[in-house]
Formats: sequence, C-alpha cells, structure tokens
Amino acid sequence: MKRKHLILPGIIFLLGTAFLGTAVARELTDQERTVVCKLNDVVEEAGRDGFDLAFWPVVRKGPARVNAPLTLRLDPSIEYVFVGYCDENCSDVELKVRTLSGEVLASEEEVLSVISFEPPFTDDYELTLRMTDCSTEEGCVYGIGILAPRGVNVPNSSGLPKELAQFELCD
Repeated sequence: MKRKHLILPGIIFLLGTAFLGTAVARELTDQERTVVCKLNDVVEEAGRDGFDLAFWPVVRKGPARVNAPLTLRLDPSIEYVFVGYCDENCSDVELKVRTLSGEVLASEEEVLSVISFEPPFTDDYELTLRMTDCSTEEGCVYGIGILAPRGVNVPNSSGLPKELAQFELCD
C-alpha cells in the first residue's frame, strides 16, 4: 500500500490545526468584547421572547462602508431575527436582507440594527452589514446574530451548545 501521497496532506492538516488552535485561543480585544457582549445581551433579551441563536454569531473587524455579506438558505415557515452591531468607534450599521438578484426585502440602520424577517419563499438570501462610519484607521469591530424561534428546526443551522463559550466572558 502506497502511503507517500498521504504525507503532504497530513503535514498540511497538522499545521492548519496548529494555526487554527492559536487563532481560537487568543484573547479578545476590548472592541471584540464590546460587540460579543452586546450580541449576548440581545440574545438574552430575545430568549425572553422565545428566540434562540440559529447560527454561530459572526464577529469581524473591517473599515467603514465595507459590506459584510452572508448568504443563507431561509425557510418561509420561520420568522428570523437578524441583529447587527458595531463597537463604540462606529456610528451606525446598515443591515439589509436581499434576494440574490439584489432586491432589498428589509433594512434597518441604527447603532443596534434588528430586523424581523419572514422570507416569502424558500431560497438563498443575502444578509449584509455595512458600517456607515468608523473613527479608527485600523477599522471597527462588528457582529451579526441570526435568531429563530426556540424549538423550531432551522434547516442548515449550526448545532449550538446551550451556553456559547464566547458569551461566558460577558458575565
């Protein structure tokens, strides 16, 4: 049995795992902590209304006016709640839900943008977040949360643990 063809992929796998482990284990910046904790507050509040996270929250850093798109397959029998927020160096976030052809179906522009959305049909939709302004040269941190009613089977959703580790730092 020839095993030489497994050596290079094995090395790449081990290096990739080492780099990923380092990236996951790093400390959050103050701006990342602010965004994560605000998302946690929103998730807790939505939980009182019967909603839970359906997908892993997204927390990233970027310059103002850059779109952060996510493509999602949504089910029309489910009411989704989309949340967008950015750190204290950002003025507002513009959150939009569009068809893949570009038609805007819902939008909100606030410091904390929240959109309740029931898709008209099963399809792929684009959720975009755009920071309207960022006062720091290195960029601002933003976060996106996607929630659905508790107990509903959301197709293609993440299997999330009841308590997310990144939210534990907010207590």
